Amino acid sequence: MDDRAQDRDASAGLPDDAIAPVDFRRADPRDARAGRRLPLAALAIGAALLVLGATAAFTFLAHPTLVVVKPTPETLRLSGGPSFAIGDRYLLLRGAYRIEAELAGHHPLDELFRVPLEDDLLELEMRRLPGRLTLDVEPPVEVEVRVDGTVIGRHPGTELLVEPGEREISLHSERWLPVSRTVRVEGLGREVALSFELEPAWADVRVTSAPPGARLRIDDEDTGLVTPAEAEILAGSRVLTLHLDGYEPARQRIELVPSQTLTLPTFELERLAGRLRVSTDPAGASVTVNDAFRGRTPLTLELAPTQTHRIELFKSGHEPETRRVRVESDVDSSLDVALAPVRGELRVSVGPSGARVRVDGEEMGPADQVLLLSAEEHEIEVYLDGHVSYTTRVTPRPEFAQEIALTLKTYEQARRDAMKAELIAGNGQTLVLIQPEGPFQLGASRREPGRRANEVLREVEITRPFYIATTELTNAQYRAFESGHDAGSFEQYDLDGDDLPVVNINWEAAARYCNWLSERDGLRAVYRIENCVVRGFDPTANGYRMPTEAEWAYVARTQADGSLLRFPWGDTRRPPEDRMGNYADRASETLLARSIPDYTDGNVTTAPVGKFDPNRFGLHDIGGNVAEWINDFYAATSTELPSGVQDPLGPPRGEYHVIRGSSWMHGQLVDLRLSFRDYGRQGRPDVGLRIARWFE
Repeated sequence: MDDRAQDRDASAGLPDDAIAPVDFRRADPRDARAGRRLPLAALAIGAALLVLGATAAFTFLAHPTLVVVKPTPETLRLSGGPSFAIGDRYLLLRGAYRIEAELAGHHPLDELFRVPLEDDLLELEMRRLPGRLTLDVEPPVEVEVRVDGTVIGRHPGTELLVEPGEREISLHSERWLPVSRTVRVEGLGREVALSFELEPAWADVRVTSAPPGARLRIDDEDTGLVTPAEAEILAGSRVLTLHLDGYEPARQRIELVPSQTLTLPTFELERLAGRLRVSTDPAGASVTVNDAFRGRTPLTLELAPTQTHRIELFKSGHEPETRRVRVESDVDSSLDVALAPVRGELRVSVGPSGARVRVDGEEMGPADQVLLLSAEEHEIEVYLDGHVSYTTRVTPRPEFAQEIALTLKTYEQARRDAMKAELIAGNGQTLVLIQPEGPFQLGASRREPGRRANEVLREVEITRPFYIATTELTNAQYRAFESGHDAGSFEQYDLDGDDLPVVNINWEAAARYCNWLSERDGLRAVYRIENCVVRGFDPTANGYRMPTEAEWAYVARTQADGSLLRFPWGDTRRPPEDRMGNYADRASETLLARSIPDYTDGNVTTAPVGKFDPNRFGLHDIGGNVAEWINDFYAATSTELPSGVQDPLGPPRGEYHVIRGSSWMHGQLVDLRLSFRDYGRQGRPDVGLRIARWFE
C-alpha cells in the first residue's frame, strides 16, 4: 500500500468536523511540461494545415504565365500582387501587375499587364538605346541633319541621336548640295561617326551692262552688287534684274547648274520712255501710235524717247486727226485735240402729243422735231407719262436723213399686246409664258430621304412673268451659232446628232449663245461680255438667258394645287412604268455605276429632245435627258440663300454656276429628286441648255 492509501484510511476514522492532515510533496517540473505539450502541437498542426490550405488555394486560383523578355534583362521584377516563379513561368492571381526590367544599352522596361493573359503568355522586347551620331563635315559649315527624311537637329550645336536600324543620314545647307549616306546603326548608346564632304550649290556668274553701274537683283532680292559684277548664284531657274536710274529695268531668266562658271552677254539698257497724256473733246477716241492701236482717250502713252511718233485719233461721227510728236526720256507731256463732228439729220415723229425725246440721256425737248446729231451711234428715248417709253439706237448719216415715227402705247396696251401664251424664238424653239402665283418653296426638308446639305429649304416668290423653252437646245440649233461645235461621244455612243441636246458646252458658252440669239431677234442682250468673258448680268434686259434657279424649280416641281413634286413622275422612288423619261436605265448598266433597277427608256445616252411626254407646263425633259445650266451663281448656305425673297437671282458673284435636273447618267434616289442641286463651270456630257426670257 502506498502512502496515499494509508492517508485515506487514517482519515476515515476521524470525526466529520476534524481537519485531516495533508501530505505535502514538491511538484515535479516535468509534470507541468508534460501537461503543456499537447496544446502547442495542436497549434503547429493547425498552422501547417492553414499554410497547406492557402498554398492549395493559391495554386488552384493562380494562372501559370510564361514571361519572355528579349533580350534577357539583367534585372527583372514583378509587382502588384503575389507571384511564384518556376523558371520562366510565374503563378499569378487575377489582377493588374507591373513588370520592370533593366539591361545595359537598352531603354528600361516598365509595362502594365492584367492577368489572365491570352494564351497565358507575356512577350516583351526591350528597345535599344539610340546611337550617338558624330559628324565630320568639310567645309565646316552649319548643316541640318535628317534621318530618313525627318529633321533631328543641326550640326554643330545639337546632340544627334539615331534610332537603331538601317538609316539614311542626309545633310542639308542652303548654299551646299545635299549629301546622304545609308548606314546600319547598332544603337545601344554607341557612337556612329561619319564624314561628309559638301559640294557648292551655286554657280559663278559674271554680269556686265552698258552703261555699267546697274544694281543687280536675283529673284527680286537685292544682292548689293553693281555691274560689272561676279556673283555666286544658287543653281536652278533664276531671274536676274538690272536697275539703273533713268533706264528701263533689264530682266533675264537663266538656268544654272552647281559649280558652273557663266559669263552672260552684256545687258544693253534702254533709256526710260517718255509719258504722253492724250485727251480729246469729245473723249472716247481710238488712238493709234505708228499704226498700232493703243486704247481710247483719255489715256497716257509710254513712248520711246528721241524719235518721232505718228499719233492718229478716230471717233465715230467725227473727223480723224493726226499728230506727230517727240518725247523726252522720263518726262511727262500732253496732247489735247478737239475732234470736229460729222453730223446727220434725224426726224422724230411721235404720237400722242406731249411726248418728249432724250438723246444719250440728255433732254432734247418735244419729240416732234428734226435733230442734227453727230454721225455716231446715239441712244434715242421717246417718253410720255402713263405710256411705255420707246428706246432705240441710231447712227445718223451725213448723206441722207433718217426718221423715227411711232405711237407710244399705254402700259396696259403694251401689256396686253405683249402677253402671248407662247412665242417662237429665232432658232425655231417654242417658249411658253409662265405666270407664277404666290410664294412657293425651294429646297427640301431635312427629313426627306436623299436630301443633301446644299438643298436649303426657303420660301421665295416670282412676281415677273417669264417665257421658257419647251425643249432643251439641240446640237443643230447651237451649231447655227458655233458651226464647229462637236458634242463628242460617250464610250462608243454618239452625242453629236442634230436632234440630240447640245452637251459639252460650259456656262460661258451658253451665255454667249443667249446673247447671240438675243441680237438675232432684236432683243437687248442680258449678259455683258468683254473679250469673250461674261462680266455681268442685266436683269432689266428682255433678251434670252438661262432660267433662274427659282424659275426652273417652279416649272419643274409645282403642281396645280400648289404642292411640290418630289420626282418628275410623282412621289414614288422609281418611275411607275417604263419610258417616262431618259434616265440611267438597264441599257446603261454597263456604262454607268448606278442605274434604276428594271427600268427601260429606250436610250443608252442622250435622246432626241421632246421624245418623252411634257409636264403640266408643256415642258419636255425637265427631268432626265440632260441636266441644265442655270443663270444663278452657286451657293450652299442659308446666309447666301435667304428666305422671303422676291424674284431671287442668286448670289451676286461666285466661282461656279448652278446645274439643275437629273440626266441620262443619273439613276440614284439622291439625284433623281427634283430638289437635287449640282454645280459646275466646265462642260459635261450630260449638261445642256434650256433658254428663257422675261416677259418684260
